Amino acid sequence: MKSRHSEIYTFLLCFIALGLPNLNVMMSIGTILLFVYWLIYPGLRHGLDALKENRVALMLIVLFALHLLWLFNTSDFQYAFKDLRVKLPLLILPLVIGSIRIGKAQLKLIFLALSIGILVACLGVYYNFFTTQIDPGNFRDLVQGISHIRLSLMMILLVVAIGYYWKELNGYLRLYGAISILNVLVFFNLIQSVTGVLTLITVLMFLLLWWSFRHLSAGRKIGISIGLVFILAAAAYFSVDYYGRYFTSNRDLSTLESHTDRGNPYSHLRDVGIVENGSYTFIYICKPEMVEAWNERSDVKIDSKTAEGKSRIAVLTRYLTSKGLRKDYAGVMSLNDEDLRNIEKGIPSIINAEKSGLALRYHSLMFSFHAYQKTGNAIGLSLFQRLEYWKVAVAIISENPVFGVGTGDVKKEFKEMHGEIHPDWPDRFRLRAHNQFLAFFVAFGIFGFLYFISLFVLAFRWNVNNGLAVSFIALAAISCITEDTLETQAGVTFFAFFFALLAGRLPKD
Repeated sequence: MKSRHSEIYTFLLCFIALGLPNLNVMMSIGTILLFVYWLIYPGLRHGLDALKENRVALMLIVLFALHLLWLFNTSDFQYAFKDLRVKLPLLILPLVIGSIRIGKAQLKLIFLALSIGILVACLGVYYNFFTTQIDPGNFRDLVQGISHIRLSLMMILLVVAIGYYWKELNGYLRLYGAISILNVLVFFNLIQSVTGVLTLITVLMFLLLWWSFRHLSAGRKIGISIGLVFILAAAAYFSVDYYGRYFTSNRDLSTLESHTDRGNPYSHLRDVGIVENGSYTFIYICKPEMVEAWNERSDVKIDSKTAEGKSRIAVLTRYLTSKGLRKDYAGVMSLNDEDLRNIEKGIPSIINAEKSGLALRYHSLMFSFHAYQKTGNAIGLSLFQRLEYWKVAVAIISENPVFGVGTGDVKKEFKEMHGEIHPDWPDRFRLRAHNQFLAFFVAFGIFGFLYFISLFVLAFRWNVNNGLAVSFIALAAISCITEDTLETQAGVTFFAFFFALLAGRLPKD
């Protein structure tokens, strides 16, 4: 009988893992069936007795309880109950997984199911890539049904698990593991996920430090630490050098010509210091000549929008700048036919046309930093929009530092504070914190913030000997810094499922 129950339990866990990268409905059905199974075996009384020994699972359940307790200062109960429904995995999954031990073989099967789900999700992405017309800057839109960031987190955990169990895998599973890792790297490059790559590198570096401090001599620990510092320093040097080459200019702005070769006046916006490939963007502009030349060369209307909704004239201006050309009749006529096709597609610069994958995303992030630094406008710059969201969160926290705004009022408070700080922003950009730590501070005040931090600290302390567990804890913590990880079904299910599975208790064999 125990063997039959173990098989059912393993199947349900694998069912959830299989659905994590693909289908919310599988996650929901799997979670419900898992809870029903738990009520039957081991049953409510025995399950709760076993749960008492699992400190991490209990902390996750208390995290859900905070959402119930903080209804006391909530005014928007409709949103609150919606939020509670999304957060139910924080209650159900620790309750079940935290009271039933699993073996190492079962855990491997769960990761196998996760890997299959990831491959299925990626096949959908690759299909969309070959059959759908996607703007080169929006390849992340190829991911359907789940946030590309949530999918990336699952991929990173899978890579760590494959490395963790590598010595125990047979030849076929090693080949499958290698294919799975290669698929992750191809996926990250295809959707230009710098965040995914940096998170993977950070987790692997953390795991290397953890391993070295546990197994190596003092001299080797120092050597590895110095090596990692050198790598970080080299990356910083490369970034500074790249920025200097592309986004700075030595042109003397006091000696600019006033008229084009055709005798029309130039517009020089000297105070706007945006540079593209070593040339200032907002000097030597003669819009009438640009429009005239463009209309002679292209059937695409210059006053139309690109697929991303960008101004065509703005794209033309950037593209001419990136080629070192003036924004006038002669400049437009100097473009070759390929340049025209690029501009018609909405490609904003020659660099964007020449680069692809992660290299293009890296360049785009550097340009975003440059544009934000020069203008202070974060709209459309995803990384720097986050900084603005954090500012909004801090402003809300400063007004409600002790008890927060309550479970249901987070969305309302963000909307109101955005109205004060970003009155000119369209509604679609007025989003939440994109930082789970700040989100809990906003909702639950200092109590919720400190409790959430303590979950990671204590879970790490209790699992310091388990490399797979500490890797997931690091991954979860990183994700909560850059995302509202627990505000979507996929995110909260992934968090609760693997937190309870890996950090809650070691496998029984």
